[in-house]
Amino acid sequence: MRRTIAAVLVVLVAAVTAVAPARAATDFTLTGHGYGHGIGMSQWGAYGYATHGWQYPAILEHYYRDTSLGTIAAGTMVRVLMDQGHGAYHVSFSAAARFQDQTAGTSQSLAAGSYTVVPGASPGFLVVRNSSGQAVLSGLHSPLVIIPTTQPLKLDDTSMAGYTGGHWYGSFRVIRTGTSTLDLVDYVSIERYVAGIVPNEMSTGWPAQALDVQAVCARSYAYATLNHSPTAEFDAYDGVRSQQYGPIEHQHPDTTAATTATAGKVVKYQGAVATTFFSSSSGGTTSSEQASWGAPNQPYLVPVTDQYDAAGGLNPNHTWAPKLYGPASLATALGIPGQVASIDQTVDPASLRELTLTLHTTRGNVSRLGRTVASTMALRSSFFRVLQVTLNAPSSVVKGKPLLLTGRVWPRPGTPVTIQVRNAGSTTWQTLADRPKLAANGSFKMTRFPSGSVSYRIVRPSAFSPVISVTVTGGHSAFGPLAPARL
Repeated sequence: MRRTIAAVLVVLVAAVTAVAPARAATDFTLTGHGYGHGIGMSQWGAYGYATHGWQYPAILEHYYRDTSLGTIAAGTMVRVLMDQGHGAYHVSFSAAARFQDQTAGTSQSLAAGSYTVVPGASPGFLVVRNSSGQAVLSGLHSPLVIIPTTQPLKLDDTSMAGYTGGHWYGSFRVIRTGTSTLDLVDYVSIERYVAGIVPNEMSTGWPAQALDVQAVCARSYAYATLNHSPTAEFDAYDGVRSQQYGPIEHQHPDTTAATTATAGKVVKYQGAVATTFFSSSSGGTTSSEQASWGAPNQPYLVPVTDQYDAAGGLNPNHTWAPKLYGPASLATALGIPGQVASIDQTVDPASLRELTLTLHTTRGNVSRLGRTVASTMALRSSFFRVLQVTLNAPSSVVKGKPLLLTGRVWPRPGTPVTIQVRNAGSTTWQTLADRPKLAANGSFKMTRFPSGSVSYRIVRPSAFSPVISVTVTGGHSAFGPLAPARL
């Protein structure tokens, strides 16, 4: 009988002192900086440097290292693809224009009006119709060149960059590309081209030195990327695949002045015109071709500190607002199955861009390139971090018994993290004097002795933390005192 009572006592004590199963909670916080690839000149950074008194040559040298200003020959022409794959193009002009068949070596003038160019009945030929639909020119070889006389041409269709009904400098080339498809190319001087880029790539009200930077970058990039292949039909796209080129209606006196003030000026590296990549915002550090695209680096496109990219708080993309994900929602955002339990990241130390993100999920490990993650999640740049905060604790513990807090804070922050506690029924968080000591992989362990039910959370810069609540029970059996044993 004594043995039976002793056995019951052991079971009851074990039930009282057993630790409840541990619960884990993880939050992932997405933070980031910048907008675009971040290589070369940051437009917001140029704005910041200009407002701090920098002149445009110094700004260019800062972004494109070991370069100098040079000039290109006047009269350089650029072929801009305005649109492609349509069955007709509608062009109008307020003064007579010439329609030139370069293959036949003939040219014919048409009076001011609206005209439509369509494929002819025979392969490789084009027809021009007037506003009534009548064919006024036929048997014209592709490409057909439309040359203005005293007034610029108007494209009544929508350009590749989204401009409808705008007037454009230069001449139009209509190229037949298939049975029923045409391409449209604007053949324009590089200075006219730059004048159409600057007001569409940079705000017209910005400082003159910033606009000058943009003009030189636009001219240099256009020249460096001219397509010299004898079979090439165009050099640049009308849009962000090359540079944002707009019609005359979108030009502005300030940006035209910047084009004129820098006429012929280009960035040169060892005698050759540099490919002057630029983007909206670097986020504080510019990138490299290797970090952003996985491409070979140009020696003048090295990452540099971009101290004025924030533009005194005006740049909305210098630092992004943090976004919270849970294990399931992060997996969904990345297009992978299961839930994300933990993450590891590889960062380029020079550009601070995310190179790879390794996700440890409930379905296995998945690795993604940083630029792939940025594309999948529609992020503004690859200058981002996924900050993990994991907190583990038992759901309950007996009063006076040790409570083990464990977790992970990754990547390890440069400043210490703290643990905050909130008593049950209270809305006030208090910071513990003891700080968790993070291991090399960001993990930690802490022992607490709570006297009542509490909640815990981790505080680290720019990241959300899960909240873990722990119920603290009394140290006596729930069955009351044991009855004396009967002998």
